[in-house]
Amino acid sequence: MKIVSWHPVLTDHQSYTLEALRQAAACDLKIFVADKEHSDRKTQGWTNPHALSMPTTLIPRKSWHSFVFQQLSQNRNAVHFFGSPFEQPRMIITLLMALFMGIKVYLISEPYSPISVGYQDDRHRWVDWIKGKLRPVVYRIYGIILCRRVAGVFAISPLAVTQYRRLGIPRKKIFPFGYFVPYSDADCSIIATSENHRGACFNLVFVGTLISRKGLDVLIRAVRNLLAEGAAISLDVYGSGDTSLYDFDSSSIRYLGAIPFGCAQAVIENYDLFVLPSRYDGWGVVVNEALMVGVPVVCSSAVGAAAMVKKWACGSVFESENVSELELSISAVATNPELLAGMRANAKRAAASLQPSVAGGYMAAAIASHSDDITYGCPWYEC
Repeated sequence: MKIVSWHPVLTDHQSYTLEALRQAAACDLKIFVADKEHSDRKTQGWTNPHALSMPTTLIPRKSWHSFVFQQLSQNRNAVHFFGSPFEQPRMIITLLMALFMGIKVYLISEPYSPISVGYQDDRHRWVDWIKGKLRPVVYRIYGIILCRRVAGVFAISPLAVTQYRRLGIPRKKIFPFGYFVPYSDADCSIIATSENHRGACFNLVFVGTLISRKGLDVLIRAVRNLLAEGAAISLDVYGSGDTSLYDFDSSSIRYLGAIPFGCAQAVIENYDLFVLPSRYDGWGVVVNEALMVGVPVVCSSAVGAAAMVKKWACGSVFESENVSELELSISAVATNPELLAGMRANAKRAAASLQPSVAGGYMAAAIASHSDDITYGCPWYEC
């Protein structure tokens, strides 16, 4: 068997899994990308060392239609994967060409965002609002095209599963999925962490871009309220963005800068609780990273990876933007050492299922059998 994979940009979130798929399926793997790096994410400090180390072929900008048609024709009998298939017009057209040529196509897809905030930044609020209104309509059109032609969808999160079912994709063609990165043992000892005051209070950490979608303002309000009530907690924030928009100080709610790529796990493991209060997150791979180092997670219901937190009881999930629920979730863990210990133990158990090798084996089994047992036997969450 030969596998061909198409991506706007190949990231480490998918490259480790593709490598594991190649090993599990014992097959040839060819990867095409529209761009080597994502310009917006690069400015936020994102790098993808593993993805960049993999052999990929860059789709040329000049005469790319002819190039794509040639590659599809030469690999007509291969299994084709499309990661983030609707992110770029060139990828959409390539996908449509493959489908209408009768090629066996699988999607690896997050859900579309149901809210009208920017995915990478907050600079274009009116454009983001218009996009939010149009997405359901556009995806219904995709559904009409996909429902009979696509071989399957690896749907990243329960929301993606629900959306693709509503678009008319048969359940047996939908495989609940996620993003996966391996455990990292990078030396990140130079980074400042809560070790400076560990033991004095219950230490929370947030890692993510400082934009509205990530909901940091919701978390800061919750922490401020708890501090006003006398709670012995602190919050450290890591990420890129405009710090002037947030209520930081030098003691209880600190901004400690961006984390060098590959060091998130090493930083998070110094804390008691990781919090991801996003208004929308298709998955949220930083949840994986927290669980892999045994740190419980409190996240919003709008985070795709919240499904893992629920299944493994390794944290708690609050209703997105509900400050009161978030306060209760934090307080429950901060004031109950036995609950925290149980969540830590569950996080370590969950970590074994989060390795790319598990995801690669799951994909290989799914494309080999189309078995309903694969569809309903998702290793990461109930769906």
